[in-house]
Amino acid sequence: MSKLKFLLIVFVFVLPFIFAKYFFDNDATSTRGTTNHGSFLVDEINITSLADNDHWIILQVIDGKCDTSCQDNMHMLRQINTALGKDMGRVKRYLLHKNTNENTVYLDNYPKVILLDRSETLYNKLTKMDERIFIADPFGKIILGYENDFIAKGLLKDIKKLLKFSKR
Repeated sequence: MSKLKFLLIVFVFVLPFIFAKYFFDNDATSTRGTTNHGSFLVDEINITSLADNDHWIILQVIDGKCDTSCQDNMHMLRQINTALGKDMGRVKRYLLHKNTNENTVYLDNYPKVILLDRSETLYNKLTKMDERIFIADPFGKIILGYENDFIAKGLLKDIKKLLKFSKR
């Protein structure tokens, strides 16, 4: 009988550690997933020249001529900025264009979008990626990227969450 009690005590106190070790080693908790809709950037890219410690940055990169999908994205980003309501002043929108000398008449409809002078190194880094729309924190570190066919509600949820958690 004492052998049975001993085994029972061993199972009650040792078995949880065995299960914990198993789940820790097999990373069973990774199935929870994340709640972001954009993709986290692996490479650290900084745009510290745009950082002002107060505003989050939405940066759209145009690789060539701004076609219909590009203009649709610009319109969608304006709608997202408007949907932020009282927080819309905490976000600045920038446009990095391949050729700033090109006719940018489409920007007349978006007076709050700031056209960047082309920085070769930044432009080359960003155009090597699949993403064309980026979110950067107030310190200039790009943290999320979205492809051209992004879902607006996802980007809106991401920026709202970032703004909520960064309130002072």
